[in-house]
Amino acid sequence: MINRVVTATLALVFVALTAASCRRAAGPVQIAIDPDAAGGHALIRVTGLSSRELQALSASAPDAAGWAALFRVRVAGAAADAPAVAGAYAVTSTGIEFTPKFPFIPGMSYAVAFDPSRMPMPRTDVPVSATVSLPKTDREPSTVVTRILPTASQLPENQLRMYIEFSAPMSRTSGVDFISLTDSSGAKVIAPFLPLDVEFWNPDRTRYTVFFDPGRVKRGIFPNEQMGRAIHAGRTYTMTVDAAWRDANGLPLASPYRQTFQVGPADEQPISLDTWRWTVPQAGRKDPLIISFPEPLDHGLLMRAVGVSRRDGVPVTGDVRVDPGETRWNFTPTNAWQPGRYTLIVLPILEDLAGNRIGRLFEVDTFEKVDDASAPREQYSLPFEVK
Repeated sequence: MINRVVTATLALVFVALTAASCRRAAGPVQIAIDPDAAGGHALIRVTGLSSRELQALSASAPDAAGWAALFRVRVAGAAADAPAVAGAYAVTSTGIEFTPKFPFIPGMSYAVAFDPSRMPMPRTDVPVSATVSLPKTDREPSTVVTRILPTASQLPENQLRMYIEFSAPMSRTSGVDFISLTDSSGAKVIAPFLPLDVEFWNPDRTRYTVFFDPGRVKRGIFPNEQMGRAIHAGRTYTMTVDAAWRDANGLPLASPYRQTFQVGPADEQPISLDTWRWTVPQAGRKDPLIISFPEPLDHGLLMRAVGVSRRDGVPVTGDVRVDPGETRWNFTPTNAWQPGRYTLIVLPILEDLAGNRIGRLFEVDTFEKVDDASAPREQYSLPFEVK
């Protein structure tokens, strides 16, 4: 009987000791980058927090501002007011992890600050900071610019935006610093593009949108009155993408890229659906539906603002292609066309190269009253029949 009591007591002591050992004690805060975590993607980890601190932090569920005050990651050497690196935070049994929205760039340094006084169970410790980086990848540059859009040989004087496409994902570095515009004499155009705090990339960072400064494009605005438009009708310009622009691996482009275009008169006419020309396919085949326009339209918007549905409203799946010159839209269905009625759906966000929309000019005075008849609709529906 005594042996059983002793054995049970020892077992309870062992369980208690084991449980105590599982509780993580507080220690000095440490910051490190883990290059192989999260399925091969690097993350930054803060350790040295006790189990109680981690549990309290997890229960408090900080919002974005709370996380930024507690655990902030920035590009080292950036301006004091530069935005933090975007990403997701997670509390684990061993610490706090930060996974960037876009992969860390090898060879680039990141400044990390952790303030223990901001925790739900605040410490009196001073903020801890560290600079971390991934080893620089020693590889030959391979990423290139594949094209600049629009590809039309002549652009309007009030051109609004252009797209630069790459063969591989790019870094988060601002693109405006690596794009220049020169005239036929080689003179550099001063401040043609709009500098933005937020970069406009597609989800995989292979397509970058660069905007001509709308203040210079639109008449009656102060920058336009002071500097005029960046490009002028009758002249030729060259857009150059500098090879120093780095890709997602921290490597420069394999080569610079240049595209020359001529400039014509300003486009001051809205898009008119009545001017579109149709090539309707035959039933039982997978030939494309082709829509031709009298002028180039915005490539990026054509890819997502035009689609096809059946008569009952069910979308038709398929592939969209915009031909060079941006005057022809092609839709090839996944399955062969069935005889019947269909609808071409056009969203009101569609624009031409100058930002004009369907029945509405980019140059509309925002202080003028706009008639209800010209107000944008949810969508435009254009019926057609496949026979």
